Amino acid sequence: MAMKILDIPTSSISEVKRSPMEVFQKADKEAAGVYVFNREKVAGVMLTQKQYETLNKEVDGLYDQIADLIAEKRLLNEKVATFSDSEVRGSIANEVPTIDEEDGWE
Repeated sequence: MAMKILDIPTSSISEVKRSPMEVFQKADKEAAGVYVFNREKVAGVMLTQKQYETLNKEVDGLYDQIADLIAEKRLLNEKVATFSDSEVRGSIANEVPTIDEEDGWE
């Protein structure tokens, strides 16, 4: 069986030690993470700051979608009891909230 060669940017630990900026530039140019190898094993993946932040935003978005789907699934379950705001908080739910502009919250 022939070994499949992955079409991903790679680098070695030696290259990273010699010039880490070149590896970041490679990641930017290829628009992908650069797999860093140490003795033929992946030691890690290098990303640019923009790639890392984009990845984190995507992950956060996916977590939000999962939370929404879980809530939707629970609400679609006919056996789940739901309660109104008044039932949970009592008469305070009908009061106008007092906003303190000096409390430090924006």
